[in-house]
Amino acid sequence: MRSNLFAKQLGEYFDTYLPDVNGASKNTIAAYADSFVALFQFWAEKKNLPHHLVTYKHFTAAMLDEFLLWMRKDRRYSVATIRQRMTAITSFLKYASRREMSALNAFSITSSTKIPKAVQSEFPHFTQEEMALLLSLPDPKKYLGNRDLVFLSLMYDTAARAEEMCKASVCDIKFGTPTKVKLHGKGNKTREVPVSDEAANLLRYHLKEQHLQDKDSRYSPLFLSQSNKRMTTACVRSIVKKYVEMAKSQNTNLFAEDRYSPHSFRHSKAIHMVESGVNLIYIRNFLGHVTVSSTEIYARVGQAAVTKALVDRKIPRIASPVPKEDRSQSTLPDFINRARKIM
Repeated sequence: MRSNLFAKQLGEYFDTYLPDVNGASKNTIAAYADSFVALFQFWAEKKNLPHHLVTYKHFTAAMLDEFLLWMRKDRRYSVATIRQRMTAITSFLKYASRREMSALNAFSITSSTKIPKAVQSEFPHFTQEEMALLLSLPDPKKYLGNRDLVFLSLMYDTAARAEEMCKASVCDIKFGTPTKVKLHGKGNKTREVPVSDEAANLLRYHLKEQHLQDKDSRYSPLFLSQSNKRMTTACVRSIVKKYVEMAKSQNTNLFAEDRYSPHSFRHSKAIHMVESGVNLIYIRNFLGHVTVSSTEIYARVGQAAVTKALVDRKIPRIASPVPKEDRSQSTLPDFINRARKIM
């Protein structure tokens, strides 16, 4: 089937421009692709228009208004998701308009389309009491309990994003005073964050339990999924959901929020640091943000100063203790012990 100009440029945008020229991450490219899936579904359902027949002429003000209504009413997308979809589509049309005059009008119409504003809402977060209870729930004697015990404590202690936790490898840990963990964040940016002694002890325990202490394991994933592969963000969401539901069932007077997520760990750490009196500039660097807020700009400080401030401050140290060694394990064959540790 012969491709028209729109399909040809869209293919070049995803195959070459985003990954090679723009250097977009795989997650960003996937999110942009989801936006065009939604657009093509709209055209197929509402206009009986297959994707291979779409041209730039189909981008009209009336069509875009109908598309926005379809996303909100038919698909029940949140305002944030709608804005993400429109941003991706507009970004492509901007790219295309610089290469083809017929795309210029489509870009002009799309970029001037009024998009609903996202309502700024506070991320659900845990109190220090709730976080302590939550991190005490993983049972190292149960299947995957060892992994979950260390994973959740480290995610809170570093305020890492779910994606950053998934990318972590054994070589990203630098034991010392303090122990530091390198996190690979958005836009291929990295940052080193100091962790508490409690979290460092848990990491040593984890490396020993998972046999990740030798040189051959240096580039191995720090945490593995149930299928023995590098964890995904979906896996992280599942772990958080599991223990939040468990915590809610055991403590009915706590955990009152409805929408806890992996990001709640990151948000909670930041709030607890503020409560402990840590300067917002240090928190900004610790989290890997460019600015503290949308209205204030702070001068960046050196990473050494960030580390010193975080180590010196009495920030809440909330992590589970390293599990005591189970002597009964030594009576089992090694292959049984290894099999029980398969993720």
